[in-house]
Amino acid sequence: MATQKEKRQYKANLAGKNYIISGQASLPHFKAVETLLNKEWQQIKVVAPKISTMDQAMLLTFNALSDQLYKQAEVDNLKKQVVELEKMLAAREQPTKPATKRESKSAIGSIIDHAKQDSQARSTNKLFKQGTSI
Repeated sequence: MATQKEKRQYKANLAGKNYIISGQASLPHFKAVETLLNKEWQQIKVVAPKISTMDQAMLLTFNALSDQLYKQAEVDNLKKQVVELEKMLAAREQPTKPATKRESKSAIGSIIDHAKQDSQARSTNKLFKQGTSI
């Protein structure tokens, strides 16, 4: 059975009003959020002192959610980079197979092998050129 983190209560003063916050975060986390909220609140009060407290709170919320979206996009991008780097690392770690060249027993076999290689090279070059042309 999974255990939940212990719930804590934290007495916070947010924008001049006292609250009791409950959650599983650490006390330093609660304190950091309280400090950040009050700092942001003061900045909004300086920039827009004439708007209502409710509108100031709405701007604070909007800014917080906007920051969250930017951070999530950054996290998503970093996760994609990690996946790509892991693929590159896995490809490097895989032992390369030695090129096995078939020994031709006759001149005809050699000519056939050479023709196959030329054909594959032309096909690859043709596909590459088609894929890069705009």
